[in-house]
Amino acid sequence: MDRALFRELYAAHAKPIFAFLLARTNDRELAADLLQDVFLKTWNRIEAVAAVPADERLYWLFAVAANRLKDQYRRSANRKRAEERLEAGPGAGPGDLSGVLAGRERMRELEAQIARLPEELRGLLLMKVLGGLSSVQIGAATGLPAGTVRYKISQARKLLAEGLRLTETAPAGAEREVKEHA
Repeated sequence: MDRALFRELYAAHAKPIFAFLLARTNDRELAADLLQDVFLKTWNRIEAVAAVPADERLYWLFAVAANRLKDQYRRSANRKRAEERLEAGPGAGPGDLSGVLAGRERMRELEAQIARLPEELRGLLLMKVLGGLSSVQIGAATGLPAGTVRYKISQARKLLAEGLRLTETAPAGAEREVKEHA
């Protein structure tokens, strides 16, 4: 039973948990390590997980993932370096092709705006968008009331829209001044 449940949990939820971790860390290797930690804890607590209703296990996994992220940030010897990785955004490497810059530039701008969101708002938004969780489910994972989750996700979306609007109206070649929301 334990192995079957673990396999089922991993098969069903590893991808959305990894996407959540990758979006928060912008580091595939770190996200993979954190995913491994999440599922190691799941294996170590498989009997407790088995007692969780099946429709609530994904929230449990997201809560573990969020806690592992917090632990990682606390352990980080050089928090500034971690923040720089978050701000750099995915795809900011030598593998980018200049022929697809327009779409990639828009995606990078969106990623940069997401990285500028306050940590709590960013996490809630990513759980909603990448994890596909409802406000009630996110609330169960975070301990927040569903109404508060909806309000904070709405705030995150407004801040994203505002930031994207500011970058769209910036003159070409001009230094983009985008408010940092902390």
